[in-house]
Amino acid sequence: MDLDLTAVGQKLEAPTFAYDWKTCATYALGVGAGTDDLDYTWEGSKAFKVVPSFAVAPVQPIVMAALSRVRADMRTLVHGAQTITLHSPIAPKGALHSTGLITEVQDKGKGAVVIIATHTTDAAGAPVFDTEWSIFCRGQGGFGGPRGETPALPEAAPGAAPAFEVTMATAPNQALIYRLSGDLNPLHVDPALATKVGFERPILHGLCSYGYAVRAAVTHLCGGDPARLARFSARFSQVVYPGDALTVRAVPTTADRTWLLEVAVGDRTVLSHGVVDVR
Repeated sequence: MDLDLTAVGQKLEAPTFAYDWKTCATYALGVGAGTDDLDYTWEGSKAFKVVPSFAVAPVQPIVMAALSRVRADMRTLVHGAQTITLHSPIAPKGALHSTGLITEVQDKGKGAVVIIATHTTDAAGAPVFDTEWSIFCRGQGGFGGPRGETPALPEAAPGAAPAFEVTMATAPNQALIYRLSGDLNPLHVDPALATKVGFERPILHGLCSYGYAVRAAVTHLCGGDPARLARFSARFSQVVYPGDALTVRAVPTTADRTWLLEVAVGDRTVLSHGVVDVR
């Protein structure tokens, strides 16, 4: 299947995303928040707040529409990398309006990378967050397009100790909870499909592991205040299964209020090239 490169630059728009505390709490439960995180999960908390990676949920219709428009093969694509940029804290209820577009398609030879950017505002038109999705389409490269540049990472501070290292449990039913926030890919729930495509069982959503890492960054780098998280980016490196324990580790860089972050399951790095910017 050839990619439709005329889709690059075409504007996409999602339906208005109306939500309330239940939507936010369901997402928080999906990324591992629990009884120790009542500010994320209990509407009665005076400090009720939203996990910043919730930003990926309202824009999923744009991402799916973009992949359809560019004629990506849904059977073979994988999520390559994800960035969220926060302009203001996400309110615990309201209505969000999102637009987006495919900004470029990179030719990697055996595959292609589709870059999708979105912009989200609140009901008053004020910017809330932006996202960037990097989707790798296996077998759809070789069309002679630009290869694209790999973003440079900030340098780790020489000799600096890790800012934090924490191990976070995922539940055997974690994917069943996370999918309630809108990512209904059957790969994460259907054992027959998972084994058919080469996995031993249904895998955990990459964005679920991403959400765990964002929670850890907010706790340990932002003093528990989501409003201080300015930007979070990471690359999806290896598969995670529900029930795996995620070890999240961050180290300071030579840039002010910026950390490098990675997530491992045992000795396997599953989230790499993580960069956290804090206000």
